[in-house]
Amino acid sequence: MIGKTETALIERLKTRKALFFVLLDPDSGTVESVVEAGLLAAKHGADALLLGGSFVGNPYFTRIATELKKGTDVPVILFPGGASQVIPGPDAILFTTLLSGRNPQYLIDEQVKGALLVKGLGMEAIPTAYLLVESGRMTAVEYISNTKPLPSDKPGIAAAHAVAAELLGLRWVYLEAGSGAQNPVPPEMVKMVRKATSLKLIVGGGLRKPEDVRDRVLAGADAIVVGNLFEKDRDPALFEAFATAVHTPN
Repeated sequence: MIGKTETALIERLKTRKALFFVLLDPDSGTVESVVEAGLLAAKHGADALLLGGSFVGNPYFTRIATELKKGTDVPVILFPGGASQVIPGPDAILFTTLLSGRNPQYLIDEQVKGALLVKGLGMEAIPTAYLLVESGRMTAVEYISNTKPLPSDKPGIAAAHAVAAELLGLRWVYLEAGSGAQNPVPPEMVKMVRKATSLKLIVGGGLRKPEDVRDRVLAGADAIVVGNLFEKDRDPALFEAFATAVHTPN
């Protein structure tokens, strides 16, 4: 069953070309600085805040989620790197399977470990296929998950994985080059995945300029994720420039 957060995101897509998600890494700073970045993003164009990372060592992770929920009505969606990051507070969770890899820990083990926690917390789950794409350097998710990314010059392989995700009953697919990626997911891959499937398509990793975002939206992305860039530069004008490139690309 589709929950209210996912329903709201789909409804919002009817009024704009794509959605703008800002990813907040709990380990990127203090509680106050991470919350400040999230609230700035929410105020200046973000449609949702994603919270999590490949590895989270911040003991105040739950406090960050709580403070974000107090400060904004923008959905706060957990994007965990594993079951240990399932915490109370967020509106929903991207319940992901690392479908691009062949490590059973991230295909199903972590999902089984986290399932009862998600259910017990009454948290809305958004079933998502996570496809890691080669980006020119080893990223944290590649290292932590011990999986190989999909080759960036073989969009057909990504499309086949997305089709498998759709047939398995997942509703979203996330093409991810990884945090701090050297190269983002190519527009050609976005186009082929878009053509192959009706899943809601998220694209993130290595998107450093509004033009990068625009190109992926025009290629067919339903949502764009930007994170690392805003850890360094929290200029409201930068948030707004990216939001405009996502919502109304031209």
